[in-house]
Amino acid sequence: MKYFVKIIKESILIVILTSIIGLFTGSLLSLNERILYSFPIILLILPSLNSLTGDICTILVSRLTTHLYIGTIAPRLEKSKRLKEDFLGLLITLLLSLILLIVVGHAIAFYTDIKIINPFFIIIVLFITIILLFVSMFIVLFIGSIFLFKSGKDPNNFLIPFVTSSADFLTPFFLIIFIIIFL
Repeated sequence: MKYFVKIIKESILIVILTSIIGLFTGSLLSLNERILYSFPIILLILPSLNSLTGDICTILVSRLTTHLYIGTIAPRLEKSKRLKEDFLGLLITLLLSLILLIVVGHAIAFYTDIKIINPFFIIIVLFITIILLFVSMFIVLFIGSIFLFKSGKDPNNFLIPFVTSSADFLTPFFLIIFIIIFL
């Protein structure tokens, strides 16, 4: 019962925070409807892109937490071989998954007559968005997991819900910003 109460105490704040982030996500998408409609392929792959980013970052949080609990990385801000291996492995997985997502998205767009405007531009924007998002999330999640672990809290209870809602917000946010910048 004591562990159950601990999980409730640790989770209630993050659930409220992720709900607020969800409201901002809906507002962001609604306010930038025109930009998103001008690139229908983005609308086609955006849900999968959000899921991909959230899933990879959730794996990252899980790996960081496991490393902290079993002692393969020290609970301080320093480089380690294990951290580099996780970063590179997850980045390669993310990029390979993105390539597959782009191929499938273009195939679906071709068969459903969705117009693809400037595919090279879209691919570049997607890669820049995903790489920037992953690198920034890696840094934030590493620092967050160290801080929470040192505070005696389970990083999974805070960071996994935070990652999913943040990915849902930041993916379209960066896409929209890069479309505006590069267009």
